[in-house]
Amino acid sequence: MVHLVAFAVRPTAFVVALLVSKAGTGLANAGPPGFTACQTAAVEQTLLEREKSLIGPSHAMQHSHMRKNQCEVERGTRMVPGKGIEMKASKTLEDDAAARQAVFKRNSKVSQLRSGATTLLGGLTGSTRAYAQIVSTDPLVVGRWSSPFVIPVVGVSAVLLHTGKVMFWSYDPVNYHNPKKGNDGVGYIWNPATRTGYNIPPPENIWCAGHTILSDGRVYVAGGNLRYPDGNAPPGQQAWQGTLTNYTFNPLQEIWAKQPDMQRGRWYPTVTKLADNRVVITSGTDETGSNAITNVVEVFTPDPNINGIGKINAVGFHNPSGLYPLQFLLPSGQMLEAGPGAGSSFQLNPATWNWSGLPRMMSDHHYLGTGASYTDASVTPNRQLVMVAGGYDYNPPLVNAPVAVNEWLDGFNPAAGWKPFPQFQTARHNHNTVMLPDGAMLTVGGNRGVYGYEEPELSAELYSKPAGDPTGIWNKVAPHTIQAAYHSTAILLPDATVLLSQDDMDSSAAAAFQHKAQVYTPPYLFKGAQPVITSAPASARYGQSFNVLTNRTAMAGAVLVAPAATTHGNDMHQRVIKLQAQQLTNGLTVTVPASSALVPPGHYMLFVLDSAGIPSVARFLQIS
Repeated sequence: MVHLVAFAVRPTAFVVALLVSKAGTGLANAGPPGFTACQTAAVEQTLLEREKSLIGPSHAMQHSHMRKNQCEVERGTRMVPGKGIEMKASKTLEDDAAARQAVFKRNSKVSQLRSGATTLLGGLTGSTRAYAQIVSTDPLVVGRWSSPFVIPVVGVSAVLLHTGKVMFWSYDPVNYHNPKKGNDGVGYIWNPATRTGYNIPPPENIWCAGHTILSDGRVYVAGGNLRYPDGNAPPGQQAWQGTLTNYTFNPLQEIWAKQPDMQRGRWYPTVTKLADNRVVITSGTDETGSNAITNVVEVFTPDPNINGIGKINAVGFHNPSGLYPLQFLLPSGQMLEAGPGAGSSFQLNPATWNWSGLPRMMSDHHYLGTGASYTDASVTPNRQLVMVAGGYDYNPPLVNAPVAVNEWLDGFNPAAGWKPFPQFQTARHNHNTVMLPDGAMLTVGGNRGVYGYEEPELSAELYSKPAGDPTGIWNKVAPHTIQAAYHSTAILLPDATVLLSQDDMDSSAAAAFQHKAQVYTPPYLFKGAQPVITSAPASARYGQSFNVLTNRTAMAGAVLVAPAATTHGNDMHQRVIKLQAQQLTNGLTVTVPASSALVPPGHYMLFVLDSAGIPSVARFLQIS
C-alpha cells in the first residue's frame, strides 16, 4: 500500500507531497488537522532528497531547516521569545503613559547633560554614534517598547483602516494544513485606543493575499489560499493552490463584497494602486497546485459605490522573478517593479500596459526584503526616493545569507539606476520597515539565518535622517521582546507609535490564540507633549491649500502618511509625502501636490510636527 505524507513549509511557493511506501497501511489524507513538523529522520531525509530534485538543493535545505525549527518548538527544545510574558492590554497603555511622563520630568536636566556629552564625544570621535551607544537605555535616544500583550490572531496581514482601527487576518490555526478546510480563515479588528478588539470572520482564507486601500477607504484583497497541499490530489497538483477570488472590505460598515474572479489564482501576489485608483495585480502561485507562478497581469477597476462590484481585466503578461515583488507608483504615473531578483527592475505603463526595462538592481532581495517610498513636495523641484532593503541573495550552492545591500532609485529619474543606500547594522530578511511621520524609518525584527525563523533578530534600527536623504546611518534602538521574523507585521499607528505583531514560529492553535504584540514609542515622543491639531479639514483636492491649526506656535512641517497594508514585510500601500507648508501663528498653511501620481487618491494620516520634531496625533484626510 502507499501512504501519503504531505509536508507544508509556509515560507515558499514550493511545497511537495511525498509518497512514502509503507506495508500494511491505508491511504491517508495529506496534511490532516494536528499536522506536525516533526518526522522521523528517514522520512525527513527522503523528503529532502525529493525536494532537491524538484526545487534544487539550496531551496530544499531552507525547507528542511524550517521544519527543524518548528519541530523543536513542538518538542519544547526551542524557546519562543516572550512566551508566557505578557501584560493586560489596558495596563500596557497606563504603563506606557507613565514611562513618558517620567522622562518628561527629567527632560530639561538630561537635555543639558546630553548636549554637553554630544559635543565632547563628537569632538573626540568625530561621530555621535558612540554617544548613542553609551546612553542606549535612554528612551530619548532609543525609544521604548511596551510589554507584550495578546492579540488573539496571528497578524500575517495587517491593514490600518481610516477609522483608526487595525484589521488583522490569518489562516484558521485549528484547521491549518487540512486540505478539506483550506478556505477557513480568521480575522480581528483591533482598537489602538484600548489595545483590544473583536473577531471579524473573513469571507474565506485570504491569508497570503495581496492588499491595498482604495480611494474611499475600502480595503482591496486579491487572492489567498484556495487549498492546502494535498497528497491525495493527482501528481503535479498536490501543492498549494491560490484562489481566483478577490474582495473589498467596507471599514465603515465592516462588511465584505465579493468582486469578479481573477483569470488566475494567486497566492503571494502583489497589488499596486495607480494614480487613477485602479489596482495592478501581479505574481502569485496559481490555482493548479503545480507550484506555477502566474505571469498574467490583471487590473481591478473599483465600482464608485463603496459596496459595489467592480471589474477585473487581464492586460498582458509579465514573468516575475518571484513572489510578492516590491512595486511602487512613480511620479510619471508608471509602476515600478523592484525585485525580488536583481534583474527585476521594470516600469509598467498604464496607458499601454507595456513593460520597459530599467537598470539592474545592485542585489537580489529574496525572502523577503522591504521597500519604502518618500516624496518631498516641500521643495522645488519635488523629489522622490524609492528604497529597497534586506532579503537575501538566492544563489547556489547551499548557502544563502541576508544581503548587506540596501539601495535606492530616483523616482523622477528611474533610468539613472540604483545606488547604494546606507546599510543596516545587522543584515536581515523577513523584517518590517515602517516609515515614521518625521520621515525616518524604523526596521524591526527579521532573521539572519537561511530561512523563516533561524537566528531571529530582536534588534530594531532607526534611520537617522528622513528617508529621502541617502546620507544617514542606521542606529540600534531599543530591542523588542517578541520574535518578529516570518509572518510578523509592523505598522504606524495614528498616535505616531508603531505596532509590532509576533511571528508564528510556534504554529500551534494554542499559540495563535495567545499571539503577542508590542507597541514601540519612538524617541520623538519622549521629547515632550505632542502638538494637538485643533482644526483641519476632513478632505482636500489636488493643488489645494488649507490651514491646519494647532495648540501651539512654531510648527515646523506637515506630512501625509498612507495607512499601512502589509504582509510578509511588503507594505503595498506605504508612502510618506512631505508637504509644502507656511507657518501661521498657531499652525500651518499646507498645500497638497497637484499630481495624483505623487499622492494617489485616498485617506491619509495628516501629521504636523513642531520645531522639536515631535509629531501630532494624526487626523485622517481624504485626498481626491
